[in-house]
Amino acid sequence: QQRVAIARALAMNPKVLLFDEPTSALDPELVGEVLRVMRDLADQGRTMIVVTHEMGFA
Repeated sequence: QQRVAIARALAMNPKVLLFDEPTSALDPELVGEVLRVMRDLADQGRTMIVVTHEMGFA
């Protein structure tokens, strides 16, 4: 679900992506997948504002 939401947001080509606890409702095995997508977006130069409890990621 999170990946689909990210894809929908990217389709609008926003200047900034806002994430509010993107991993809070996920099963632990899916957290890494969503964080990997967000890291890939950062590597592409996407600007993101992220509220997260994943301190190792922040």
